[in-house]
Amino acid sequence: MKNNVLKIGQGKINEIASTLLENNISGKILYITDPVVDRLYSHIVRPQLEEVGKMVKAETVESNTIAYAMSVAERVIATDINCIVGMGGGKVLDVCKYAAYISKVPYLSIPTTLANDGVVSPIAVLKRHDNKPKSLGCAMPTMLILDTQLVMTCPPQFVKAGIGDIISNYTALKDWDYAVANGKDTMNGYAYLMSKTALDALIKTQYSSICPEFIDVLANSLVLSGLAMDFAGSSRPVSGSEHLFSHALDYYCEKQNLHGFNVALGTISVLMLLGEDYSRLLAYLKKFEVDINPKHMGIDKETFVLCMQKATSMRKNRYTHLCTLDLSKEKLENVYDKLVNEL
Repeated sequence: MKNNVLKIGQGKINEIASTLLENNISGKILYITDPVVDRLYSHIVRPQLEEVGKMVKAETVESNTIAYAMSVAERVIATDINCIVGMGGGKVLDVCKYAAYISKVPYLSIPTTLANDGVVSPIAVLKRHDNKPKSLGCAMPTMLILDTQLVMTCPPQFVKAGIGDIISNYTALKDWDYAVANGKDTMNGYAYLMSKTALDALIKTQYSSICPEFIDVLANSLVLSGLAMDFAGSSRPVSGSEHLFSHALDYYCEKQNLHGFNVALGTISVLMLLGEDYSRLLAYLKKFEVDINPKHMGIDKETFVLCMQKATSMRKNRYTHLCTLDLSKEKLENVYDKLVNEL
């Protein structure tokens, strides 16, 4: 990260003040979080902010809409805020990330979950007026503090979703290779290597349960995936057919699941469609109890088929294997049945 600060490890939550001071941050600080996180950690965070800032303003996120993020940016500009500090899950951090990008002020990100690679990515996912998600380009956080001990206290589902998001790098890279081979995209070798390294680090980990040491590995993999996006200038290194399928689920599936579960399901599904070996990835997901059985996720056969068929229309400039695969109803129904039986 060019001129950016990254701190990962146990107890890092106590380094907020020192991190801001090291980066010459002072004056007005806008602290943005949600009520639950504020109740749990305000006694640790607020005194550190007051140590640094002349005036600490606090705000709890009302919604993760584009309009709300823009209103936060307007407030930052109008009241001469010097820095945004955001603490929470993806909704809070994406609002902060986009508001900081629009208002052009430094941003300290403090994730409390590891549900996806958005912790440092140059992309914010916010909702439009119709409540549908929209991925918006922005900038990476100026500073990031990721306390792995704190993350261990979040519900296991969020960690499992993070595992699913990294696993999806497998098909994302396969799709990138395919697009380049067909003259539909160009390759960025460094970004490709970052994404592959993030995947390999997780797959080859010696840990077989969600322990503090495993959280360290997952955190570093998610950060590396975010860096890959920034280096490539797009989400291409970590987003392929499986993400297009996930976007379709966001639009057409009544039951909304965590992004990481959607893309993990998409990864295994696409490999099935390709007739390629997916046993290693599936065994890894099962080892960490990442349940991607579509029935358990509330995705019926009809919705699964629809979302696979609609996937390529979610982002028309993203060439993947889905552009040429047989996506007939019969083929997709067979994949769905196979998924339900194997999972």
